Amino acid sequence: MNKRYYISVIFPVYNEEENIEKTIRDSLIFLKKQNIFEAYEIIAIDDGSKDRTPEILKDLKNKIPCLKVVTHNKNLGYGAAIVSGFKEGRFSLVFFMDADGQFEVSSLKEAMGYVLDYDVVTGCRLKREDSLYRVALGKAYALLMRFLFRLEFKDINCGFKLFKRKVIEDSYEINRGLFCAEFLLRAKNRGFRIKEAPVKHFSRIKGKQTGASLKVIANAVVEIFKLGILQAKK
Repeated sequence: MNKRYYISVIFPVYNEEENIEKTIRDSLIFLKKQNIFEAYEIIAIDDGSKDRTPEILKDLKNKIPCLKVVTHNKNLGYGAAIVSGFKEGRFSLVFFMDADGQFEVSSLKEAMGYVLDYDVVTGCRLKREDSLYRVALGKAYALLMRFLFRLEFKDINCGFKLFKRKVIEDSYEINRGLFCAEFLLRAKNRGFRIKEAPVKHFSRIKGKQTGASLKVIANAVVEIFKLGILQAKK
């Protein structure tokens, strides 16, 4: 790959004091080693963390020139955090990845191999290293999205996505918990080329997952209903 790219790397962060420093430092090392990036920036969005995450990010910002930190005074949710990253970013390629240590930023190298032919590269976890409950929930969700919105993806909610900035021109107002589904649906409806590519997934070693609580699931049901109404009006 001879072409060199400009990329904004976004990490939505909520209560990740045990993971965020390693995630950012690993990303910096990876980006420095690649000869395909002309320039890069790392953007961490602290979505109202209650632990030491804000302090760690403040310290890292003072040490890493390419790191930008956006702080939400209260927890606004996954989608709102990513959208804040969109607004802060300035480069033509955008990549976001969960900051909990379950992905390796090195997988971005394989994803970059698709950017000439596709507008969006969305990850699909090769082997999801989560509880059976979360795996089953993810499969049921993918089937529901396929049935309701014809989204033909195996792993819609995979927190590993690379895309061209033009794809997010109409996505700045998405702040629902169904961010990944609505993002892909909008991209599909606008005719963008989407590639679902395999990525490695790892067990969470540190920190606590919150995405499969009953409250989150109940909110997701409400958001699916809202998204259905929104699509029906178009």
